[in-house]
Amino acid sequence: MRMKQWKKWTAGASAAVLALSLGMSAWSSPVLAATTPVAQHGQLSVSNGKLVDASGKPVQLRGMSSHGVQWYGNYVNRDTMKWLRDDWGISVFRVAMYTAENGYISNPSVANKVKEAVAAAKELGVYVIIDWHILSDNDPNIYKAQAKSFFSEMAGLYGNLPNVIYEIANEPNGGVTWNGQIRPYALEVTQTIRAKDPDNPIIVGTGTWSQDIQDAADNQLPDKNTLYALHFYAGTHGQYLRDRIDYALGKKAAIFVTEWGTSDASGNGGPYLSDSKTWIDFLNNRGVSWVNWSLSDKTESSAALLPGASSTGGWSANNLSASGKFVREQIRAGSTSIDSGTTPDPGTGGGTDPDNGGGTTPSEPSTPANGSLVLQYRSADNNPSDNALRPIFNIKNNGSTAVKLSDLKVRYYFNNDGKSGDQTYIDWANVGGSNVTTTSAAVSGSNATANRYVEFSFSNAAGAIPAGGQSGEIHARIHPSDWSNYDESNDYSYGSTSFGDWNKMTVYDQGKLVWGTEPK
Repeated sequence: MRMKQWKKWTAGASAAVLALSLGMSAWSSPVLAATTPVAQHGQLSVSNGKLVDASGKPVQLRGMSSHGVQWYGNYVNRDTMKWLRDDWGISVFRVAMYTAENGYISNPSVANKVKEAVAAAKELGVYVIIDWHILSDNDPNIYKAQAKSFFSEMAGLYGNLPNVIYEIANEPNGGVTWNGQIRPYALEVTQTIRAKDPDNPIIVGTGTWSQDIQDAADNQLPDKNTLYALHFYAGTHGQYLRDRIDYALGKKAAIFVTEWGTSDASGNGGPYLSDSKTWIDFLNNRGVSWVNWSLSDKTESSAALLPGASSTGGWSANNLSASGKFVREQIRAGSTSIDSGTTPDPGTGGGTDPDNGGGTTPSEPSTPANGSLVLQYRSADNNPSDNALRPIFNIKNNGSTAVKLSDLKVRYYFNNDGKSGDQTYIDWANVGGSNVTTTSAAVSGSNATANRYVEFSFSNAAGAIPAGGQSGEIHARIHPSDWSNYDESNDYSYGSTSFGDWNKMTVYDQGKLVWGTEPK
């Protein structure tokens, strides 16, 4: 009695038991359903680019992701998952099992937390995502053999359940591409899963930290029950990424947002609740399932819980972060059923991409020192005392001839507050994050506002800025080596959260200063 009949029987039996035992919220009206999400929807599949339930009706799942179970596994248990189901109204829980970072590869016992989560999800009647959480091991092929072994075990154990979803590559990054590395990996791992589980959905991450869904949409996998992961952080990612979702949906590629945060891409900054609401309204209007990062009490903006919150649920408002309160509200406001007749036509756009606002208006804009290039800048947040500098910049070409980006260098100046070193990241770039490189150096003749700078360079593949055109945004992030806090209030290049011409960053064309004023 394997597969469909067994799955339907277990879902119905689970509903009959659980409908009698749903708990009441301790601090506001509970989210109670006549049946559990799995009893309501049963076996999920993909049809015509949408996630659908056993009756073929489009379904949207909303839920929470754990943080890495090697660090915050205490929040992955039946009690917290039951509270999330009964009080928050989740229909899906994602268990994030890191592969590197002291995760599964060096400590296979962390898989026990995955098994605990699946057992709890089966009992509670919620869907569960088994997340192979690659991150610093940027190419999924690095541990492909281990992935195949792990998912063979998972499919063997849980292939007869209706509520299991496999996420086989969290965030491919570091320049790996869909056609070059990710798709070939996914073909092999999918075959491994399908040998034991022919029908549960599989989610595949995409390039540039699961942002390049357009590449997957253009060359989809042959497995009919495949979805493609899109990740975003509201303080970093905006309309361009929503446009990619519409593009992919227009290609009938099924999208699942398996990770998003109210913060910026570092997990800090914000929370950007207005930008988050723009995102959630967009996803809900299109029926795209989503999972928020993260269920933890880590001291960062994206964590749903405040430090010391109980690891068995029962949280009051005083236990939730600003992000946690917002996400709970968004989950409770939703339904797992989508009226397919109201989903906007992909390709029509939707939503806006507002700036975060706040801060002060950039001062002393100037004309280029030499030539026709203008640099525009904004800070990704208005908190000058956290652990990251978050410059976002764009280069405009007001001249009559194209300018090669590989001829340009851009500098951002700051006071490092006596830190021993720094780490730099490109979170996103219109010209491709892998086409932007960074170096950090001391400022000659440094002063109180600038003793270091980060220089941004571009590869030939970044292309050129056409006459009258612009480079598009480059989103950067700079952290102290020890991830302690900076004081940006004394930084030469730090300014507003609204875009404007900004002469406190400099641009060099073939070594010659063409925009901005160097610190003196």
